[in-house]
Amino acid sequence: MDRHKTLYIKGTSKTPEIDFSSGLIQISGRSIPEDSVAFYNPIMKWIENYLKSPEKFTKVSFRIEYINSGSNRFVYNIFKMIDDSFKQGNKISVNWYYEEDDDTIKILGEDFQGLLEVPINLVIIT
Repeated sequence: MDRHKTLYIKGTSKTPEIDFSSGLIQISGRSIPEDSVAFYNPIMKWIENYLKSPEKFTKVSFRIEYINSGSNRFVYNIFKMIDDSFKQGNKISVNWYYEEDDDTIKILGEDFQGLLEVPINLVIIT
């Protein structure tokens, strides 16, 4: 039986699609919500609860097309929670996807790589 509830939030033109299930955390699309706090709070809560007793292996996938500074802070906080869990010995793989010509998103992924211990694979979308 699945001990973790799923969390699915359909993406819009301003908010990313959130697709969380047991062992899988996926965020994809544009992240420019009017109210970052209101949008990201339930997401942070879900991840926090999940990481209390994660699956043996967790796959994390970020496919961000565009992100504003308010969202950026929350994505960093999500990464911090994932990084803390990784440092506690949990097996986690992170893929950060970016379009080949999108230096902004690529550099953001590189910044996260430099700030965290959890390995982050930068993956080009072709």
